[in-house]
Amino acid sequence: MKKWITGFAVLAIGFTQLLTTQVVSADSLDDIRQQQEQKKSDISTIQRDIAKALEETSTLSEEIEKLNEDISEKEGTIQNKEVEIDEQEKLVEARLEQAGARLQSLQKSESTNNVVKAILEAESLTDLFNRTLVVMQLTDAGNQQIEEAQLEADTLAEMQAQLVTEKESLNEDLALVSEQKSSYDEKLSSLETMVKDNQSQLTQLDDKEADELAKIEEARQAAREEAMKAAEELAAKEAEAEEEALVSTSSSEPETTQEETVEAAEVKPEVKPEVKEEAKTEKPAETKKAENASSNGRTIQVSATGYSTQQANLSTHTATGIDLRVNPRVIAVDPSVIPLGSTVEIPGKGIYIAGDTGGAIKGNKIDIHFSTVSEAFAWGRKTITVKILN
Repeated sequence: MKKWITGFAVLAIGFTQLLTTQVVSADSLDDIRQQQEQKKSDISTIQRDIAKALEETSTLSEEIEKLNEDISEKEGTIQNKEVEIDEQEKLVEARLEQAGARLQSLQKSESTNNVVKAILEAESLTDLFNRTLVVMQLTDAGNQQIEEAQLEADTLAEMQAQLVTEKESLNEDLALVSEQKSSYDEKLSSLETMVKDNQSQLTQLDDKEADELAKIEEARQAAREEAMKAAEELAAKEAEAEEEALVSTSSSEPETTQEETVEAAEVKPEVKPEVKEEAKTEKPAETKKAENASSNGRTIQVSATGYSTQQANLSTHTATGIDLRVNPRVIAVDPSVIPLGSTVEIPGKGIYIAGDTGGAIKGNKIDIHFSTVSEAFAWGRKTITVKILN
């Protein structure tokens, strides 16, 4: 009985050491897992900000495109007005030349005397007035045409000046919107960097978690082996002491019956506590960063297919860790054609981020993610030209 009590005491000490080690490691593991959850929350928040920034950038890109169209239209109208003004000025010059020639002709012609004579031969004051009015109208007709032509030229010049003012106003609006877009581009780049940094830190935490789990398992195994070894050594010592006691008893009592003393050797079964091992969670390594060089502003023609994460057997997370439920503006690409992490402008849809890959996506093919299956089916498959912004 004493042997069993002692054995259990040794096992109790061993398991106390095991549990103490486990508590210390568990505290560290809990801290790591809390940090993991915080990083996942941070990444989710940043991805929401990225989705919002992509929406704003798309809106500003459309506004910039509209302003450029308006400016181009104003420039065309201004050029047309310049042509009209030039033609009108030529008309004014021609009429001035005609008027000058007519005046010279009147001065040299005998008809001038006839006009004066016709006025003087008026039979009454009324007749005089009428004849004088006719002569004035005949001489002033050319001057009126010249004045009208000059007035038209002045009007055209005013219109041109107004168009130039409107164009300058549009250029100011374009500069302002371009500045806002540049600010959003910088914000988007900063957010993407933050996502990559957080994902890198999350990967490090995953590695730490794996290390802690390995340490816990090693500590458990060491404690089990130490407890078993102590129990075996104690059992051996007690068996040896019992054997010596039997030998001593036999030598001190020689006159005994011939009944053989049978030693009941009690063998204490090994007590092996079952310790449930925590499953090690191995996290996948961070996706390698694709180089993003020499693709700024590049346009390529691709075959684009629509899909949605709501379709059966499709994951809610991309190959780069983006949660499509949080940031749906993602396309799957061949990284050798469009680098991962690039922002890509889709005609009619706006700006998306290249954040996923696929086994069937090779060469100039992309998959565009939609929030609903109906939108994805409505898109189907199209051949489009996309612009890689960065």
